[in-house]
Amino acid sequence: MTGQSIETRLKSLEAEIRALKKQVKARDKRLQTLEDIEAIKRLQCAYGYYLERWMSDEIIDCFSDSPEVSGTFAEGTYKGPEGIRRYFGQGRVMPQEFLHLVMQVSPVITVAEDGKSAHGRWYGYGTILSRHTVPLDPTYMMVIYEMDYVKERGVWKILKLRLNMHYAYSSDKIPPPAESKDAPRIRLTPDEWAQFDTGYPSGYIYPFHYRHPVTGKETSEAKRNAALKLKPSMFKPVQ
Repeated sequence: MTGQSIETRLKSLEAEIRALKKQVKARDKRLQTLEDIEAIKRLQCAYGYYLERWMSDEIIDCFSDSPEVSGTFAEGTYKGPEGIRRYFGQGRVMPQEFLHLVMQVSPVITVAEDGKSAHGRWYGYGTILSRHTVPLDPTYMMVIYEMDYVKERGVWKILKLRLNMHYAYSSDKIPPPAESKDAPRIRLTPDEWAQFDTGYPSGYIYPFHYRHPVTGKETSEAKRNAALKLKPSMFKPVQ
């Protein structure tokens, strides 16, 4: 800056400061996004651990109280806070032998530009044991989660849980236990019944919330799904 006037030097310094502020703001935003992603991972994994023993209160507390909250399962969609409580609360009295292990892996999480909402896609692998048997005869399952999250008062919560059941397998060698006071049978009461069977081997691809990470293009699942002849859902009541 030798030979430059003080006014010119001040303008140059002000431009550098503005550029530095812009860089710091961009880095702060990237850091916040990374922190949000970690918080969402923690939320989703905590949900899975609570599911292990069907800890109803803790599971329900993972969800938003917004009227838009919902949970979609194989039989259909439960809507609103009442729907979430109805689904997860109906099994509050589980026998001590109940065990639902679910590994939630391979997350793809996309945080919105404003940092107030996010989407996530996960694989879920697990087993369910509902009674003491020798030898053990669990049900095995594999699912896709497509999740919507919302940040409320600085805390991430589940807004929409969508579970697409790829398959659930058990040997059926042991008959299901009879309904009792200690082990009530779960009643399926969705607000909206599933229309089709989208599990394996239907060929259905649950829509991705994100575009291709390299090309930026929409992926081709909609075209492939449109060509399928899906069977009616086995859960939907016969009219």
